[in-house]
Amino acid sequence: MFHRLWEKLKILWKLAKSERATPREIGWAVAIGAFAGCTPALGFHGPLAMGLATLARKNRIFAWFGSRISNFVFLPFIALTEIQLSHRLRTGAWVAIDRAHIVNQAPDLIFDWCLGTLPVGGTLALLLGLMAYTLARMRVARQSARGHFEHHEP
Repeated sequence: MFHRLWEKLKILWKLAKSERATPREIGWAVAIGAFAGCTPALGFHGPLAMGLATLARKNRIFAWFGSRISNFVFLPFIALTEIQLSHRLRTGAWVAIDRAHIVNQAPDLIFDWCLGTLPVGGTLALLLGLMAYTLARMRVARQSARGHFEHHEP
């Protein structure tokens, strides 16, 4: 029974990896995921990325991978950058965040975080999408050199 379940899971994984998996599609999917990972939707970055990828008809697994930019190491820096950049663009000054007044600052900080998602998330999406595209192209080139060509760029 376990063996049959494992075989079905392997087939599903293979199908998911090959869904719209040209280098261009992978680049777009990772970019969508990275952008979703930069939003203030804490705890929902993966599902948000997969939902956006579904709407855009891109690879959902690679979008989910892209959303992992929102891990516990990078997310605080991304959020702080989004807040600071947005506040600076909006007011002309950097925001002074201190623990004593953070609850009073929360509405402005959340607003700045949402606005900051556009430039910061967009930039990270572009960079990670291009990197994923390049790596996927390199993978296709290696496969075609070995005679295992699976996907081609239109």
